[in-house]
Amino acid sequence: MSGYLTKFLATAIVFSAALARFPAQNAGSTSTQESVVLTRLFPPVYPPLAKQTRITGDVELTLEVRADGSLESAIVVNGHPLLKQAALDSAQRSQFACRDCGQEMRSFHVLYSFQLGPTSYCTDVSGASKADEKQESYPRVMQSQNRITVVDQPVGTCDLAADLTRKVRSIKCLYLWKCGLH
Repeated sequence: MSGYLTKFLATAIVFSAALARFPAQNAGSTSTQESVVLTRLFPPVYPPLAKQTRITGDVELTLEVRADGSLESAIVVNGHPLLKQAALDSAQRSQFACRDCGQEMRSFHVLYSFQLGPTSYCTDVSGASKADEKQESYPRVMQSQNRITVVDQPVGTCDLAADLTRKVRSIKCLYLWKCGLH
């Protein structure tokens, strides 16, 4: 019985030592995260196909930044396939500053959040909706430390036939008796 107790205590000591080191490693990564700063964001573009299919979501990137602030590499950690390339393009064209980096590269995690605002339809021509459009312009890009939010406005489907006041008939319709005016 004492053999089991000894193994249990040894296992508990190993796990407690591992847990004690974990917060110290995590604290080091936050200081690394704070040493890299996004100085100029290249505004991301909401992909047209993703906007038409109303796809929203987050794209998480891990960037390797050199000491001079240039980007060594950008890796997509997770995100929707239609949104990944827009986030990568924005990150690769943005500018960074690396504080206290020395000659080593630093990792920087960025989260791009793609969201859609209210849908606009071509039949909305009231004065109130025109005033709202002037107040809110799309697309909007907001940045908060390492989180970039892109909000764009999807376009609703429009029935152009509803706008026609006069019906147009084809030549074949002249010979058919069911094509008359109702």
